Amino acid sequence: MKTGYWSSHKYYRLNVADYVEAWVGYKPLLELVELADGPREKAFLSTLFLTGGRVSEVLALRKNNFEIRREEGLIKVQGMPLLKRYKKIAKAKDGKRKWITERLIKTRKPFPILFSEPLTSFLLSWLDKCEGLLFPSPYKEGEPLTRFWAYKKIRSLDKSVNPELRQKLGLDKKFVVNGKKVSDNIHLWLHWFRSQRACCLVSEFGFQLHDLLDWFSWEHMETATHYAKKGWRGLAEKMLKTKAAA
Repeated sequence: MKTGYWSSHKYYRLNVADYVEAWVGYKPLLELVELADGPREKAFLSTLFLTGGRVSEVLALRKNNFEIRREEGLIKVQGMPLLKRYKKIAKAKDGKRKWITERLIKTRKPFPILFSEPLTSFLLSWLDKCEGLLFPSPYKEGEPLTRFWAYKKIRSLDKSVNPELRQKLGLDKKFVVNGKKVSDNIHLWLHWFRSQRACCLVSEFGFQLHDLLDWFSWEHMETATHYAKKGWRGLAEKMLKTKAAA
């Protein structure tokens, strides 16, 4: 009998609140993307970061979700799926959960990606090669690559990161679960790119929390505060600028 991957592999969930401190900067992020295998992998990582989407939302993207507006120097992203929205249908009776829910079919509000951002070139080059899905499965016609494909690519990429780059990316922290050390370094994970995008928008473009709600189509301010962090360097810069202006 064939068993699933996770039946023989331990899975530890990395928490954005505990393991992402601040925006790492474009240069280390570009170094990371350059380590990826080929154009498709580089485009996937770039799109994961630039859209700030969940991995399933990014894999579901199609070429017509992107309107290239060269005269304005930006890409307008529209109709990007929002896959983690649910409505309550009825109270559950099995005792294991409180509610029976139904997934809502929703999309994000339109948002921009600037040509001037270093990773945008990977996305633009890939869009030139696409017709329908950005990341179609080579095995199942009309379907995108799977989350498991994305997970394996990220873990493989993590093994290519040298200690110096790992430090720049903030991945040199001890990985602790329930008070016990799992490893000396945390590994790269998919949601890391989403959190880095929020931190980038705050640090590079001066986004406030209400801007993040609008850009990500988030519903709650708590979500924005969870993802967007300046880190000690960002806080120091703000304090020094305020002092200089006084």
